[in-house]
Amino acid sequence: MLISFVHDEHGFISALAASPPDAPVAHLVPQVGEFVTRLDVPDVSADGDPQEVLGRLTDVAENFRVDTEARALTRKQA
Repeated sequence: MLISFVHDEHGFISALAASPPDAPVAHLVPQVGEFVTRLDVPDVSADGDPQEVLGRLTDVAENFRVDTEARALTRKQA
């Protein structure tokens, strides 16, 4: 699924919007000091129960950050 992330310079996510396949790409407007990065996240799918999809998106927002150099998600260190 294509996900747009709003994040700071360290990749910490403050918002996200998911775009299922064949849907328009979601657009987010960052605040001053924030950036938007769009990534394909194959581990998150629009298939299945909407609550499960929401749970997977919440997990990404809470436990990952955007690695701006690699243009990928990386797990936050505890």
